Amino acid sequence: MPLISMRPMLKEAQAGRYGVAAYNMIDYNSARSIIEGAAELKAPVIVQVSVKTVRHWGYAPIASWVGMLAASVDIPVALHLDHCSDSDVIKRCIDAGWTSVMFDGSALPFEQNLARSLDIYRLTEAAGIGLEAEMGAIGGTEDDKFVAEDKALLADLADCVAFCKEMPRLAVFAPAIGTAHGFYKGEPKIAYDLLRDITARIDIPIALHGGTGLAQEQFDRCIAGGCAKVNISTMHKRCYIDGFADLKVEKPKLGEPLPFIVSQYEAMKRDVMAMVRAFGSAGKAGA
Repeated sequence: MPLISMRPMLKEAQAGRYGVAAYNMIDYNSARSIIEGAAELKAPVIVQVSVKTVRHWGYAPIASWVGMLAASVDIPVALHLDHCSDSDVIKRCIDAGWTSVMFDGSALPFEQNLARSLDIYRLTEAAGIGLEAEMGAIGGTEDDKFVAEDKALLADLADCVAFCKEMPRLAVFAPAIGTAHGFYKGEPKIAYDLLRDITARIDIPIALHGGTGLAQEQFDRCIAGGCAKVNISTMHKRCYIDGFADLKVEKPKLGEPLPFIVSQYEAMKRDVMAMVRAFGSAGKAGA
């Protein structure tokens, strides 16, 4: 299928109370594992790309890889730019064929975040693609952005309502509700009451950032509470590295590169399929 915007995909997930896996790709092998793993389970999927990854591989190669892989399967696939505060990068991704982008103005005061998000919203609406925007400060490390645990800040309900009122066609909204990027050092303190209050006032699918390391019960509660997009990045990176390293330990004299690439692919694909099942999106591609 051709690449699609996140908006219809996530509205279906919001209505059906399941989560769409949003995996941060690393390279072609990684993108292939995400799309083919989801296709095997007939699940919609979002391939996300960090700004760092875009700058490493280039706009056209990534769009070509993901577009070609999506065309080879019969499931909805969106190509999404993750956490970006650079308008030029966003514009270049739109021009290259991305079907969704995220403007992250969460480090800005409310009025500045709203103003800059609105500028990008107008761009995405004109281009017919989806936009994700963020409120609050999600802890941990994502790309080159680091928010210390003591600096993480839950989204303010009134600000969330005012923010989304100005952009009613957001593909997805990312309020900080207590999750964090990276591996958790302790038990995540998820503000389920805040999530409930936000979804009671805002009819926009919610993004759950910091999905790596959450327990099934936590996924279930967040998805039931309106989280339609669930981000996984750190675990995918770990699978990428371990898929190579584990084979090296098992066969230290192996000198042929392809088995290592296959081992990486299989490790990443297994994790993608496990998360698709965990989020309840298996079999939902036809929705």
